[in-house]
Amino acid sequence: MPADRKRDTRQDEAVRETFPASDPPASMASGAARAVPPGEMLDRPGPGVPGAVALHRRFPDGDAAKLALESLVRQGPVDRAAAEIQHADGGAELRLAVPAEDAERIRALLTKA
Repeated sequence: MPADRKRDTRQDEAVRETFPASDPPASMASGAARAVPPGEMLDRPGPGVPGAVALHRRFPDGDAAKLALESLVRQGPVDRAAAEIQHADGGAELRLAVPAEDAERIRALLTKA
């Protein structure tokens, strides 16, 4: 079946500047690709965990901490925005803020990770 080139052209024209509304393409003359500068996004506080309990565990390196975090996100579930990996001398520390009612269960998962 031959392609209808007119139909394709009309469709391209109809959706050209509709997606994504908040992130215009970088090729636009208006400048940056993002609607909000990355610095502003980093300064915003992440979603808080009400009544959070802080958990942490030290790992030999950053890769091990990242793998543990991925495992906890799947099994926990743990909110990725409430987790932080801090690199220190010869290792990395995974810090989590978890709801109080899930703290013991997630602590056990963190110990296994």
